[in-house]
Amino acid sequence: MSFFKYPLFFAFALFSALDARVWRDTHGHSVEAEFVRMSGESVHLRRKDGSIVKVNFGILSPQDRQYLATRAGGSKSFKVMEAVKRVDAAVQSSLTEKGLKYNESLNDFMFVRRVYTDLAGRIPTYNELIQFLASSDEAKRKNLVDKLIGTEDYVSHNFNYFADLLRIQTKVPGTVLRTDAFIHWFKEQLRKNRPFDDLVEEMVTAEGRIWENPAVGYHLRDNGMKLDHVSFMTKVFLGADISCAQCHDDPFQDWTQYEYYELSAFLGDMETKRSINPPRGKKGPRYVLNRDKVSAYIANKNGLDPQKEQDKQRIRRETQRLNRAFNEVRAANELVVHSRKNQPLRLPDDYQYDDFKPKAVVKPRAIFGQEIGAEKSSVHPRKRLGTWLVSQKNPRFAASIANRVWARFFGRGVAEPLHNFLEEDAYNPKLLKVLSDTMVELDFDLQAFTRVIISTKAYNTLATRGSVSAAEPYYFSGPVLRRMSAEQVWDSLLTLMVKDPMAFRAGKGEEYNRIVNLLSTGPQEVEPLLARLRKYRSFKPLTNLKDKSGTSYMAASTRPVRKATTKPSTKQPSNAKLSATNRLSVSQEPKMMQDMSMMLQTARRSNVTLARASELQQPMPPGHFLSKFGQSERNFVVGAASVEGSVPQVMELMNGAATMVLTKPDSLLFQKMKNAKTPMDRAQIVFLSILNRRILPEEYKMLVEELKRGPQAMPNLIWALLNTPEFIFIK
Repeated sequence: MSFFKYPLFFAFALFSALDARVWRDTHGHSVEAEFVRMSGESVHLRRKDGSIVKVNFGILSPQDRQYLATRAGGSKSFKVMEAVKRVDAAVQSSLTEKGLKYNESLNDFMFVRRVYTDLAGRIPTYNELIQFLASSDEAKRKNLVDKLIGTEDYVSHNFNYFADLLRIQTKVPGTVLRTDAFIHWFKEQLRKNRPFDDLVEEMVTAEGRIWENPAVGYHLRDNGMKLDHVSFMTKVFLGADISCAQCHDDPFQDWTQYEYYELSAFLGDMETKRSINPPRGKKGPRYVLNRDKVSAYIANKNGLDPQKEQDKQRIRRETQRLNRAFNEVRAANELVVHSRKNQPLRLPDDYQYDDFKPKAVVKPRAIFGQEIGAEKSSVHPRKRLGTWLVSQKNPRFAASIANRVWARFFGRGVAEPLHNFLEEDAYNPKLLKVLSDTMVELDFDLQAFTRVIISTKAYNTLATRGSVSAAEPYYFSGPVLRRMSAEQVWDSLLTLMVKDPMAFRAGKGEEYNRIVNLLSTGPQEVEPLLARLRKYRSFKPLTNLKDKSGTSYMAASTRPVRKATTKPSTKQPSNAKLSATNRLSVSQEPKMMQDMSMMLQTARRSNVTLARASELQQPMPPGHFLSKFGQSERNFVVGAASVEGSVPQVMELMNGAATMVLTKPDSLLFQKMKNAKTPMDRAQIVFLSILNRRILPEEYKMLVEELKRGPQAMPNLIWALLNTPEFIFIK
């Protein structure tokens, strides 16, 4: 296939003519073009006329593939370094103008704690901290950042952020349909470092059911709320709040109700629900539950006599339960993102302005910048929306995500509020422009953009003391003082409790989807259908949480604890050169399994699931640790999550289930202390593990007295450090 038959793609990177070369594919076709970027298996090339051609990596010549293996990576690293210089210059210019200076530089203790919290979503473990501090490598900070960005911790933490932003919930609101497939798919995109523009475009244009195309989970989140969906879309992806214009012209901003409907018209023919039964009078498979047959089956199966009142009531109750379950499952099958022909968006019945009449058909129109290819009426409106939303003709897209990512690491956006900012109102417009341009030049590579921010001089300084409100001008002499999010606090506690916080991971939801997917089998007879409904009613969400061996969390937490053998094994490993460290790990393996099993059982008795926040129910219900610490309910974008302190939070850290599990003798923290020779050595381990710093001289004398109190001294110390502001704030 020729290069010239590939579809055009509007790219954003700016490369010099020096990168132009002749590219060849395995079919002998060639094209002279500049390398722009790679997106998954696709290679984007810019021809002389400025058009973009997208080709599959696999059909390129061996020479071209080798070129990409060396040139592409080096180009991105160079861009990151150049971007850091521009960002530093923009910040320095603003500080100089205001007569301000950078805050004090971070020492190694503070740096390692901050980057673990910001990139991995948790504090470092004792071993990770000690290893970093012991390194004499001049590039150890950069190497640590590179290491963390490639970890599952990074994926987990980023998912938490985007789950808040996209209001991801474990179930489609108002239905029983679980979104495990969408959640798993989204994590996979983060794991692959999918360019953010590509990711957004796929979600906007996705169609199908969630088990066919998980990306439709984005639209299903606002099932039946098309106009509200548009409002959330502009806040999240464009940093513009046009929600008031949904009902009337906005009196405070220059948005009209008609403009709101013009943007919404791109989704005019999109629907998120369709009956799986054909209309009356039409032929086709019908998904129904014959209640008479069900009642007869229940009576026959259980030896019940319908003529007896007691048996009759039992049959009726069970039939009602199964009928309710069937209706829920059928409704889940009806959730499908699709387009209805000849279904344009119309103005509301009560439209009150003179420019158009109520119920008039509204044609889709981009309300920012220019729409690319708008003259092509044959292009589907939602495809047009996806293309325009992420294009360089819509500068708010790049500015919005760049501003949001900056705010993640600094506690403040360059322009506020994040969901409704004006570039001209930014306290440092030059910095916002640099960040926006950098996002484009890095091809919306969020990992590369994160490297830019982490490498800036401003990030590598102490947090600014004192509160900085969103209404105050701020010029980034350092980050503002931030409290950990609910997820960061939880994941940090989990890091102290168990050796591998990522041991149990949420799956794709395949088991649940097999149960509820009626379409996979077609209409069923009573017996197999009732068997399906019973599986549905007995489904436990924790079965979706499994370890590497495939064991579900439920099964692992109820496993009997086997005593570790005290006799050394006489069976030697086949490798005679096994090191002393490895021999130790082999002999301790049963003990480690025992400790983990005991921890799981302790946690289960305390109603605590020892898994990262990203793997738990989204969001967790009221009463859970995450809820008490301000986890978003995932209903709103603005002010949904909270980092404000509260009495329930204090009580949770003082005597909550997580703290109780952590202070048990079988927790990971206590295991770390077992080989310490003195009480003060054990206390040092506790300080390094929880606060990630050594004991200060002024704390030493007090600790000497406290450690004389006997066995309860160490749990008391752990409890005290967890309850200090120092634990939950990022300095």
